[in-house]
Amino acid sequence: MGHQLMARSAQADLYSYPAIELKRLLYFMSKDPANYIAHMEEYTSRTISRLAWGSEEHAAELRVGTFGLLVTISPSGAVPNVVAPLQYLPTWMSPWKKRENARHERENKFFRGCFETVKEAHRKGESRPSYTKMFLEEQEKSGVREEEGQYIVGMMAIAGALTIGSPMQSYILAMCHYPQWQDVMREEMQRVCGDKCPTWEDRAQLPTIRAIVKEVIRWRPPVPTGKKP
Repeated sequence: MGHQLMARSAQADLYSYPAIELKRLLYFMSKDPANYIAHMEEYTSRTISRLAWGSEEHAAELRVGTFGLLVTISPSGAVPNVVAPLQYLPTWMSPWKKRENARHERENKFFRGCFETVKEAHRKGESRPSYTKMFLEEQEKSGVREEEGQYIVGMMAIAGALTIGSPMQSYILAMCHYPQWQDVMREEMQRVCGDKCPTWEDRAQLPTIRAIVKEVIRWRPPVPTGKKP
């Protein structure tokens, strides 16, 4: 189901949501470049919120939920992740289990609220393109229950909310180390795109930029792979 949702949205050029949010990102980057990490995380959260539920209004809560999950699963987060025997403490003795239960309850309420919002808009014929809208259109054929569908979409949103921001931040670091490549990319963009920003449709004509994007991800993977880059 997740693969189908992403494949169909990719075929639709992600409904131009990244390009829509890009204008906002560039504005804030030009006004307050020192806070580039916050701007990029907000950009990715708003973009994936649009993809998941057709609206950017869920982005703030999505960031809260994503950060809470990262703390829960990170070795530097919950102590039982490092001191394994602590995971066997009963809930009433474990502050970590209490926090995780509260986080999970908040997450479930959030996912359900987002799903119901899209479902109501879809019933009225007013829903925007999104993973949830696709799920509702294909639910009868797929046989997937609503609760499962809302969590498939919700976890896809969490997976994309902050992790995609990591390569963008690594790109900033790379350009600090290798500023000469900015000139190379700028020349390629101007030759292909003129004065406009590159779009998804331009990617085939931008081999250097594609190569740099791939190298940044290889150099600083957004998720741990067990190997040093």
